[in-house]
Amino acid sequence: MKKKIICSVLFLCMIICKSQTINVRGIVEDSLKINSFIGINVNDTIRKFRDRQLKDKAFKEKNPDGYDKLIKNKDLFTSPDSVGNYTINAKLTDTLYFYKWGYTTKKYKVEDIINNNIKVVLKPRPCIPYKKCDQQNPSKLYAFVGKKIDVSYIDQSKYCGVSLSTEYKAEYNITQEFGDHYPDSTIIFTAYDHNSMYEYDFRNYDNILIFVGEYCGDLIKDYFFPVYKTIDGRWATPVDIYMEHYYKSEKFSPLDITFDHSVNFDLSDYSSVRIEYKFPKEYYKIKNGKAYPIKGRYAEDLVKLWKEISTKNQK
Repeated sequence: MKKKIICSVLFLCMIICKSQTINVRGIVEDSLKINSFIGINVNDTIRKFRDRQLKDKAFKEKNPDGYDKLIKNKDLFTSPDSVGNYTINAKLTDTLYFYKWGYTTKKYKVEDIINNNIKVVLKPRPCIPYKKCDQQNPSKLYAFVGKKIDVSYIDQSKYCGVSLSTEYKAEYNITQEFGDHYPDSTIIFTAYDHNSMYEYDFRNYDNILIFVGEYCGDLIKDYFFPVYKTIDGRWATPVDIYMEHYYKSEKFSPLDITFDHSVNFDLSDYSSVRIEYKFPKEYYKIKNGKAYPIKGRYAEDLVKLWKEISTKNQK
């Protein structure tokens, strides 16, 4: 009976010890002895959070500062000093992930690190060079109103070097063409985005007027406008006051347009000052906490306007 009690107590002690947070100390370095930008993360929490933000727009909107908060949490993330020494608080049952851009990530149980005195050495991973393309003007330019089918995040960790933009694979139904004819009703292209604000992220719209160029055999997104149906079934975009100084043109000034009644913008999160600036009475009618566009540009005029602006920028 006493033996059973002792064994139970020892087992309980082991469970308690493993569930307690301890100070873990160790050494990590890369094989080239350049120890800058090495990250150490408990249970891969930060990468999982980042990947969810990239794949789930609603989650990103609810947690806009979450990534920065995790990075600053000393119990989740740390970096070694110049000679590779690190310290972090974790449980024996936790796993530490050691990563650096361009290197193979390694992971070890905290218990193994302590018991085996593990020194972590990161090695450069095999990578695929980015495709080089010096083509300035597209071989073909597809301008069309497209309806979103799917936009998926592309993992760039397989490539050599660092990209400042996020890469996406986008698939759209072609609703109406305004440029070169694409030989199918659906189109798949690559899009890059560098931390665009919500309204300038093409993923946030179901229908867009988009320009896709063919560069070195690849289809790449150039630019887009969000578009909405008008009362007579045409495509048009409301006035974006922030971008209006870029769109100045004697030929293509905003026109009086009657948009479909469903086209409106909720103002509940806007201050009165911001509403007055972003939705001026010249271009919008404010009613019941919503802004209804009354002026804009038709899709065919936007195509001509964009080409006019592009021509000026190339000179």
